[in-house]
Amino acid sequence: MAKIVKAKRQKIKVPILIMGASGSGKTLGSLLVAKGMMERMYPDASDAEQWDKVGVIDTEHKRTNLYVDTEHDGVRIGEFPKVDLTAPFDSSNYLDAFASLKKYGCQVIVVDGISNAWSGEGGVLQQVDNSNNGGIGGWKDVAPEQRNFLKLLTDQDVHVIATVRSKQGVEVTTDDTGKVQVEKVGLKIEQKDSLEYEFAIAFQVYENHVAQPTKDNSSIFTHPEVLSREVGHKIYDWAEKGVDVIGEDKKRAKNALSTIQKLVKGSNAAKLQLERITTGKAPLENWPVDSLKKLYVELMATVKNEQATQQQNEAASNTDKGDK
Repeated sequence: MAKIVKAKRQKIKVPILIMGASGSGKTLGSLLVAKGMMERMYPDASDAEQWDKVGVIDTEHKRTNLYVDTEHDGVRIGEFPKVDLTAPFDSSNYLDAFASLKKYGCQVIVVDGISNAWSGEGGVLQQVDNSNNGGIGGWKDVAPEQRNFLKLLTDQDVHVIATVRSKQGVEVTTDDTGKVQVEKVGLKIEQKDSLEYEFAIAFQVYENHVAQPTKDNSSIFTHPEVLSREVGHKIYDWAEKGVDVIGEDKKRAKNALSTIQKLVKGSNAAKLQLERITTGKAPLENWPVDSLKKLYVELMATVKNEQATQQQNEAASNTDKGDK
């Protein structure tokens, strides 16, 4: 039987998608939204300290540098940590940049942009073309690449704002008289068609810099507006409502790790077993709490066996002494 649990509102790290044509204001809007989120997360920090928590992966020829020390939305954009990403634009390069910014301490990461991961040099489309299988087989070959990229965009440790280029789609049809008609069929992003569904909130930015919410799990944004720090305030406040599940998991994992360390401290057998289990694997600090619990059970069994053996040896020793 499937396990039934009560649904609870949880604190989340919000994945945000900002779509728009070149020049629509995606980059600037992303920076302002990120700044607004950090103003809420660190209300007592200075502007410089808040900007230091905004990480940027720049794939557009260092375009984000143009906004540093300019004033928008009542705030001067300060210096922020960034990684200038160049080809090949495969998932491993994005993931490496992302990991570096997380390690630096960034709490919101702007990925500007993600179109190159699809249509740029080394992106998905080129990988499909270069595949030995070709066609459907080629798409199967790059499926793991796409899954890795989606993990980055929906990271659960930091807020993510991703920008993607879009262009007006058209459809050519003919009417009953045979006359050719060209109809606009909406804006098409330079990424996989279903990408928008991976995000909690998505905006389409138009040439007048006004953003239309196209997907909004928060139910906050009901009308078009310019992306601003206030938008960031609203998103962060919504994300913070509820139970901090990730925080609680990290706390439990920390407690479990402490318990394991105390356990092996008094047991040579458990210490040796721990070394065998962890050799070549990620540090214990990065293990999920469930894995740590299973490890504790295994080590505890080893400790008990060691203690039982010691007791047997001591009993045998005492018996030998009594015989003498």
